[in-house]
Amino acid sequence: MKNKLMLGIVCTVLTAGQAVFGQTSAAEPPARMDRPNFLFIMADDLGKEWLSCYGSECHRTPHLDHLADQGMRFESFYVTPLCTPTRNVLLTGRYPFRTGWTVHHDAPRWGGQYFDWQREITFARVLRSAGYATAIAGKWQVNDLRTQPEALREHGFDEHCMWVGFEKDNPPSAERYWNPFIQENGRRGTREGAFGEDVFVDFLMDFMTRHKDRPFLAYYPMVLPHTPFTTTPANRDTDLKGIPLFPGMVDYVDILVGRLVEHLDNLGIRGRTVIIFTADNGTVSGVKCGRRGQLVNGGKGTSRESGICTPLIASCPGRIPERRVSEELLDISDVFPTLAELAGAQLPTGVTLDGRSFAALLLGRDANHVGREWIFSQLGKVRVVRDRRFKVFSDGRCYDLIADPQEKNDLATDARAEVAEARQRLSAVLSSFPPDAILPFEPRRQQ
Repeated sequence: MKNKLMLGIVCTVLTAGQAVFGQTSAAEPPARMDRPNFLFIMADDLGKEWLSCYGSECHRTPHLDHLADQGMRFESFYVTPLCTPTRNVLLTGRYPFRTGWTVHHDAPRWGGQYFDWQREITFARVLRSAGYATAIAGKWQVNDLRTQPEALREHGFDEHCMWVGFEKDNPPSAERYWNPFIQENGRRGTREGAFGEDVFVDFLMDFMTRHKDRPFLAYYPMVLPHTPFTTTPANRDTDLKGIPLFPGMVDYVDILVGRLVEHLDNLGIRGRTVIIFTADNGTVSGVKCGRRGQLVNGGKGTSRESGICTPLIASCPGRIPERRVSEELLDISDVFPTLAELAGAQLPTGVTLDGRSFAALLLGRDANHVGREWIFSQLGKVRVVRDRRFKVFSDGRCYDLIADPQEKNDLATDARAEVAEARQRLSAVLSSFPPDAILPFEPRRQQ
């Protein structure tokens, strides 16, 4: 029962927002490798239906397919349906009801409060405290870097190269693709003639080159393929407009992943670098693609599977088993303790973590992996939990994901014994969670 109603791991005392590190994240024996590097890539608004290794019937992603062939691909990985709540859970290892970050809040554009380093500890701080060089490039969105120029360092990143987000009263900052407005290690301005993702990848490749002889964390929260729909350097001369540009944006995601993997190969450190690829939520609504015999409409902003069940690929040749597909249940909170365990880093004390490490699974030590019986997602007041077959919402909705993958048949009143048992069991999990913590920001008024 304790496993079914797991509410998080509490680690001891936290003072004045400072990271206090206690026990390592591993159970006995620890599932770790010798000081691996990490390249963590998170695409922005990309559903599984666009990756051919996940059964896409309308698109090919050869570099991501190759990455999956060289490692593990996970079928059941939950995030939240929108950008900033997912980023908060990823960075902290804590569910939205625990941090209060239950809805989307674009701090540079809407003002108000922010992601507070006195309140939460990130995995970057944990790895930096363990001796890792740390860098981030791409999209942050949870602090206003004008008013908090120290935010990225306080959150654990030694170096940064960021699209600052769409800042209020700063029109050039709206640009993330062509002529992007970028802050690199505190220096801000428009990069005329550049494409944002190329700037970020060049920065990360330079960072990895300079730190190839010591452990590093390179965190790459991409800006692609989020709207606005755009051309890329691979199709700049196209006459396409609007949604028809989306496939080319996904192509460039794939090209960039290939570029980063090739760079690690050229540096001779591919075999000691754990690469993880995922997405913060599903594809934007209106962008459709066939997958495994079903036409999938983008689920961003919804708690349908197309909105919250995203790709997860992990690869490190010689360390992570190759050509393996896992049905294990994982969610975005699990990344924090997994990175810590693989690195042999200590988790912060006094912090309730909802994630559980899947390091043993990544290293092929399945007997040491303590599997989840459910995974969780939340947006606003809507909470959802699922096991391998059934999915239950906090408002009582229930779906059989095997028989009804597009969630068209609500089983809230279905009297069959197996359905009733699943509803009762998963509803008990939802009932065991505490109320939402107070929001750390004033929610945006809906227009």
